[in-house]
Parts: sequence; C-alpha cells; structure tokens
Amino acid sequence: MTEASLKVVLGAKVEIQRLGRELAKAERFYLVGSGGSYSVQFPVRYLAEKYTDIPVLQYSGWEFLERMPWAANEGSACVFISQSGKTKEVVKAQEWAKKNGAFTMGLSQKQDSVINKAGDIGFGTEARGVTMGKLTTLYLLFGTVLKEKGFEVGGRMIKAAESLPTVLLPMIPKAREFAKKTAIKFKDDKEMFVLGGGINWGLAYQYAICTLQEMCWVHATPINYSEFRHGPVEMFAPGTPAIFLRSRGNEGELEKAVVNWSTQNGVRGIVLDSQGGEVDNQLTPFTLFVELEWLSYYLSLAKNRDMAQWRYYDKVEW
Repeated sequence: MTEASLKVVLGAKVEIQRLGRELAKAERFYLVGSGGSYSVQFPVRYLAEKYTDIPVLQYSGWEFLERMPWAANEGSACVFISQSGKTKEVVKAQEWAKKNGAFTMGLSQKQDSVINKAGDIGFGTEARGVTMGKLTTLYLLFGTVLKEKGFEVGGRMIKAAESLPTVLLPMIPKAREFAKKTAIKFKDDKEMFVLGGGINWGLAYQYAICTLQEMCWVHATPINYSEFRHGPVEMFAPGTPAIFLRSRGNEGELEKAVVNWSTQNGVRGIVLDSQGGEVDNQLTPFTLFVELEWLSYYLSLAKNRDMAQWRYYDKVEW
C-alpha cells in the first residue's frame, strides 16, 4: 500500500506543484481537517514556522467553525482536508471561508469529492494509504508554496517527498518483523501513552487518537515531550506501557532524557527511531509512520480487532 500510494501521488507531482503555485499567490494560509486530516497538518506548520515568516495556521474542523478566524478572508488561502471529501464540519468550514472571501482548496482521496467541487481548486490523491497520500501531497504542495515565496526549505520538502520510495520501502520488512514480535507484548493492555514532539507531534496525536482509540479501542493518551514533567511524569510508573517517537536534531536531547528516565523507572516502552537510520528530521513523520503502521496492524490482530468496524464512528449524528 505504501509503494502504491507514493507512486500515484508522486506521479501527480506536476499537477500538485501547479496547484501550489496557485496557492502561493496568497499571503497567509489555513489548514483545516479533522482526525487524521488534522494530524497531517502539523509537519507543514512546523516547517513553515521554523524556516519561514509565512503564516501557516492549522485547525480541526469544528475549531475553525467555532473561531471563524476573520483573517481567513481575501488574501488568504484555506486548504480543507478530508479523506472522504464530505466530512460535515470540514464542508461547513469551507462554506464559511468562501463567504468570508478566502481562496479555497479541497484535498481528498477522490477528485470528484464534495470539497474539491466546492473549492476554487481541488486535488484527489487517489492513494489507498490514507496518511501517506495526504502527507506526501502536502509536502509537495506546501514545498512549492514556500519555494515560490523564496524559502529554501520549500525545495527541501519537495526533495524529501521525491526521496520517499528510496527511504521507506527498504524499511518495511524490518518494521513488519519488529511489529510482529512487539505487538503480542501489548495485547492485554487497555491503556497506553504515545509520546512525540516537534515535527512528529501530529503523528503522536494521530496514533493515540485515530489508531489506538478509534480502531484498537485502547485508552491511549498523546503526550508532548515538552510537557512531560508537568503532570505525565507522575503516571509513568513501573510497568506503564508507552510508545516513544524519536526525532532528529535539537528535539532529540529532550526526547532522550525522557526515554532514559522512563526506562530507568521501569516503564515498559517501545522506542521508535526510524530504525536508527540517519534520516533528515523532515522525513521522520514518514519513517516513524511506517513503523507505527505495522505495529497497529499486528496489535489489532493480537487484540482480535477489526480496525474497519466501529461501535459509534459515523453512526452517531452530531
């Protein structure tokens, strides 16, 4: 699925970059989506804030509707993200932004989705891999935006996306074997912590909320490394199950300290670090995702959970 998703998205690179040049005419940018479509926004915002002065803000769908940010008007571009292309709050948020004068774009799996048709422009990834399709598209899209604005990081984001087949595909066999051995150790756990930070905070959020809670029915809590000592540290007693996502660069020192303390205190943790490879930090949302994707697959098998069956999701009217 990873290989096929990358092939179809990278095959549409010319079109995605054309759309990126359209977006680049705006002065400020808003990313709006819920669940997994919210989590993939974090790396883009992180890179824009760290390396540019371009305002890139992010919202979950209902949060955007509650705030109705007035600056999301003429001169701004809003990208609305929904795998189905018809998520209720995302559709409503797009309608409001259009009325407020913003340039709007839809990003979904299928080109003929509701948000793509309603937007000024739209793109359907056509990728089976939900996260991989959206995140790769966003790297190409906003890599182009930031490059057009004159920032070097834009070109690096594009090159990072282009390198994904070479970087990720060799990781899959090892990730699969590690997950198969590891998942069985956590099959009886009903609670788990997922720690991440920096460019990988969105991935920690996504794995705890959208994968472990929604699909595996585990009481999972995402924790940012930067806030570990302000409350979470009291919960990391011996035997506590936890997943630690390791970044590269400046974030690594804090993460290392948290992991070391937790290990010394008897926490039963998994440390994922892109298989120890020397990868650029901007690639870690992808490399860590490969490791987590296989872990969730084997964890669902160990727990006898069908990840496509829900008790309430899409069955309760809001």
